[in-house]
Amino acid sequence: MRQDVGYFDLHVTSTAEVITSVSSDSLVIQDVISEKVPVFVMNLATFFGSYIVGFILLWRLAIVGFPFILLLIIPGLMYGRALMSIARKTRDEYNKASTVVEQAISSVRTVYSFVGERKTIAEYSSALQGTVALGLKQGLAKGLAIGSNGVVFAIWSFMAYYGSRLVMYHGAQGGTIFAVGACITIGGL
Repeated sequence: MRQDVGYFDLHVTSTAEVITSVSSDSLVIQDVISEKVPVFVMNLATFFGSYIVGFILLWRLAIVGFPFILLLIIPGLMYGRALMSIARKTRDEYNKASTVVEQAISSVRTVYSFVGERKTIAEYSSALQGTVALGLKQGLAKGLAIGSNGVVFAIWSFMAYYGSRLVMYHGAQGGTIFAVGACITIGGL
C-alpha cells in the first residue's frame, strides 16, 4: 500500500492483481499473528525446557546426547526454507490464475457473447499447471522431512546404549535414563 504509483505501472498487470496481493498479504499477517507466533514460542520453550530438564536429571547422558541436536534441527530448517520458497512460488502461480478468473468474471457478458468460455477455461487450466508441479515438490519436501525423523530412532538407540552403560557402571536409574532420552529427542524435534 505504500508503493509509489509508478511501481504499479511497472510491476502489476491489473488492478485485480493488486487486490489479490493485498488480501492475501492480510491473510498471511493474520495467520502469523494467530498461529505461527504461538507455535514458535511453544517450540522454543519445549526446546530449552527439555534440555534444561535433561541436564538437571542426568548431565552425563545429556552431554553425550547434546551434539545430536544438529541431526534433529538441520532437516527441520531445510524443510522450512524449502516450504517457504515453494509457498511463495505457489502464491504467485495462484495470483496468475485468479487474474484470469477475475477478468473473465468482470467481463462475463463479453466472454459469453463471443463464446469464449472454452478459451477462458483453457487459460485458467494452463495457469494452474504450475501449481501442480509445485504441489509435487511440496509433497516431496514433506516426505523427506518426515523421513528424516527416522534419525530420532538412531539417537534414541544410542541414548539407550549409553544409558545402559551408566546404569551398569555409574549407578544411574533406568527411569532417569528414559526421561533424559525423551527430553533430548523431543527437545531436538
